[in-house]
Amino acid sequence: METSLVKAQSRFGLWIVYAIVFISFLDYQSSLPIISPYAKSLGASIALVGVIVGAYSALNLIGNLGAGYWIDRAGRKLPLVMGLTVVGIALLFYPIVRDAYTLLALRAIHGLGAALISPASLAYIGDAAAQGGRGRAMALYGSAIGLTSVLGPPFAGAIRDRFGYGAVFIILAAMMFVIAVCAMLLLGESSQRENQSSANPLRLLRNRRLVMAYTSAFCLLFSLGTLIVFLPLIGQTMNVTSARVGFWFASFGVAAVFIQLALGRLSDRIGREPVMGMGLALIAIALFVLPMTPDWETTITIMALYGFGFGMLFPAMTALLADETDVSSRGTASGIYTAVYSLGAALGTGSAGVLVWLQQSAQIHPFQVAAGIVMLGLAWVIAGGWYSTRIGFRENAKTK
Repeated sequence: METSLVKAQSRFGLWIVYAIVFISFLDYQSSLPIISPYAKSLGASIALVGVIVGAYSALNLIGNLGAGYWIDRAGRKLPLVMGLTVVGIALLFYPIVRDAYTLLALRAIHGLGAALISPASLAYIGDAAAQGGRGRAMALYGSAIGLTSVLGPPFAGAIRDRFGYGAVFIILAAMMFVIAVCAMLLLGESSQRENQSSANPLRLLRNRRLVMAYTSAFCLLFSLGTLIVFLPLIGQTMNVTSARVGFWFASFGVAAVFIQLALGRLSDRIGREPVMGMGLALIAIALFVLPMTPDWETTITIMALYGFGFGMLFPAMTALLADETDVSSRGTASGIYTAVYSLGAALGTGSAGVLVWLQQSAQIHPFQVAAGIVMLGLAWVIAGGWYSTRIGFRENAKTK
């Protein structure tokens, strides 16, 4: 299914893409602690602040679907360069806006630009990595993302405290432009644009293993969304400072990076489904016991367990995405994946009211609801793995 051009991609090209992933997610993570107060400083009401924060994710989700289709037709390099350039231009204008509605428009443009970067980078890595090494390649991809969750918020906070909001946006814009120039000059194309036909999204959604990856991504990000909303509230009930709550999130990020670097090749050796199943199981266990943790130290341990599950699941499910596609469909499949990823995060955070109602009426903690959703994803992976194994046995029997 792969072309000789794809197999000829150099490690150098992959490392450029990892740098793109790191900088693009550093931008996202850095905005988390500052975008709400920045919007408020421009006179936005609380309701408008919520719209401004959500505009990025909403346009990113919509853009992912169209971006995937275009990536399959235009190749990976052009969308990457364009996405980085659009994001850089948007960031450059952040410091000079004078009202909240202009900021809202910039957030929308920012989200659309970022919508090109994630599926194009994921498709590029799937193209360039050898089939037997995709788990390791995706582990490095996930590690780059994980590092930004540890470094981004404190970086933005420190720069903002010392130099103001504008300095954060200008530094991030400069990073975007530098890596965009590097990509334009040094990055080779990973797919042959000629002779490519458009992928059919419905055909992709009929692929059981692809749906397994999509379902796992949704479960993972739904659970992460509930953590973003409710973990700080647990900290309040324990009288834990915001800095210590930050250490909970940091322990998750460090554990996820560590396990991906240490065991990134595991799904290459024993298969995608078993590793995905182990990851989902660890996440479900961590979420189920998290509301019962009595103190700060125990919560750090449970969050590290969640990070281990994340670190096992992420490279296996993204490698599965690459396994089940070729260069003519990988962009579209990656666009669907990143849209599902964003949808899970949006629903995880957006369903807070319903989850609180369930907690009050049925005494089910939001984390345990999320654990139940992750368990449903685990059941699908187990069933899908059993089905794939059964089909494999049938095909082997026919060849004998």
